[in-house]
Amino acid sequence: MAGPRLKIDLDAIVANWRMFQRRVAPAYACAVVKANAYGLGVDAVGKALAKAGCIRFYVAWPSEGAALRRAIGPTPEIMVFHGATPDTMDLFQLYNLVPVLNHLDQIDLWLGGNSAPRPAAIQLDVGMSRLGLSEAHWAAAARMLPKPARVISHLSCGDEDSPANAHQLATFERATQHWPGVPRSLSATGGTYLGKPYHFEEARPGIGLYGGGPTPAEGTAPHTVITLTAPILQVRDIKAGTPVGYGGTWTAPADTTLATVGLGYADGFLRSASNTGMAFVGGQKRPIVGRVSMDLIIIDVTG
Repeated sequence: MAGPRLKIDLDAIVANWRMFQRRVAPAYACAVVKANAYGLGVDAVGKALAKAGCIRFYVAWPSEGAALRRAIGPTPEIMVFHGATPDTMDLFQLYNLVPVLNHLDQIDLWLGGNSAPRPAAIQLDVGMSRLGLSEAHWAAAARMLPKPARVISHLSCGDEDSPANAHQLATFERATQHWPGVPRSLSATGGTYLGKPYHFEEARPGIGLYGGGPTPAEGTAPHTVITLTAPILQVRDIKAGTPVGYGGTWTAPADTTLATVGLGYADGFLRSASNTGMAFVGGQKRPIVGRVSMDLIIIDVTG
């Protein structure tokens, strides 16, 4: 008997990327494949997207960029969100990676650490207080690096209808006046749904490529790209009042039929699904009852 299996639909990922490209055109939809393509395998996902025509990718770490470069070959551009550090400068040169520089020290390191000019992007903080140059440093950064490959930022509330979005859009527009004519990028998945003013020259869909994130108010929603299956190991009938699972956190309100399934938190299935998650059994949506165990869950299949 086979254990849990996760099926990844590469064609659906490619279809989602093409959907984002249509949504943001004439801007370009890059592919964010950090964290091993959101856990789905950057080797296969990167190859599929590159074969489909994607020419620009984003990762978080230079080590991720190196792995992606080995998978997709020399042509596509690979941007690294976290920028360069003294111990990673060699990776940028060896694998032809482009850093996103987030503070003045990184810009200084990049300019001083390359024997010849090499492209780099700049990230600005426009309200998230996470990564990026603060407003006090924008002018200095523009003097140090007047022609970056692009200038990017990130919306703190792009997944929702928030007044912060319009404020951060205006801040980004004002900030990028320091770099006239340089390509700009503000929106990740959620921002692409906010409309043309948020698209600029480039968008960076990430979670949406993999079927997640917010649902757009208009237009096509991303396709589901993964299917998780697991075997039913046992079916039992219990009487009303019988406790189920560790701690007896769920008690049968009536006579109930339970299916015990070979899947648990050891497989990455979240314990937070205890008594709240749902599963499809024979095409019907059924509740998960009791706590998620290391390698088992219990589903109410009554009726």
